[in-house]
Amino acid sequence: MRSRVQKITPDKASELLECNTSNRPLSRSVVQSFAEAMKRGDWKVTHQGVAVDTNGVLVDGQHRLAAVIEAGVSVEMTVFMDVPADTFDVLDTGKKRNAADVLAIEGEKSTMQLASMVRTVWLYDNRPDLTWAGGNASVTNHQILETLERNPKIRDFVVLGDQLSQEVGMIKSAAGAASYLVSRVNLPNKLQPWFDGVIDGAGLKRGDARLKFRNLMLNMARRQAGEVRRRRDTREHVGLYLTAFNAWAAKEPVSRLQYSARSPMPAIAKV
Repeated sequence: MRSRVQKITPDKASELLECNTSNRPLSRSVVQSFAEAMKRGDWKVTHQGVAVDTNGVLVDGQHRLAAVIEAGVSVEMTVFMDVPADTFDVLDTGKKRNAADVLAIEGEKSTMQLASMVRTVWLYDNRPDLTWAGGNASVTNHQILETLERNPKIRDFVVLGDQLSQEVGMIKSAAGAASYLVSRVNLPNKLQPWFDGVIDGAGLKRGDARLKFRNLMLNMARRQAGEVRRRRDTREHVGLYLTAFNAWAAKEPVSRLQYSARSPMPAIAKV
């Protein structure tokens, strides 16, 4: 077996994919994720690359090669040739590191929730008008780390996410991420009345957006508790949160709080 780093052009990727006779079905979400990284210039050379066995059959790397073609760019990859044919059965059988694993290696705390919050912020910034499910929800570990580096203060909202989840029934990561998002464009002292009102609800008038949001989330949590098959939707929770926040920031009375899953994600108002 021999290996070397090669520049893989779209034409070279197509040539190698012609030897793909035994690989697993292609995952479009994985290809899309890889292609986006390549187009951004974030693709890195690692020990994982392309492998061709002694019979000339591609045994590893089909998603990377398909991504080169989709991105329309050339990238460097480690290419292994003359790989023993009987190694195919043991490829990719180890546990892959998820975003929480990567954050734990970096020394972060509350990694499961933090990873979910960072992922939500990335989706808000990059796919605000798409559904956050299926291939559209695919966010790489590299994107998670980059987003955290650009948004270091998101760590401060893990506890608030927990608190909002306990008090109003929001998804923890949605609560933490949405609270951080409004803090990116507003001064902290301007936001305290919002947080206090949503968490406590005491003394709020009937049309107050904080009270409407609080009551709506509590009602949703009660309904969903009895609907085992219905999965709670992070995008819906974030959309409702931001819709309510914008109404509160504008001092608009709210008779009914609505957010459609097909609606664009709201831009965030300044208080």
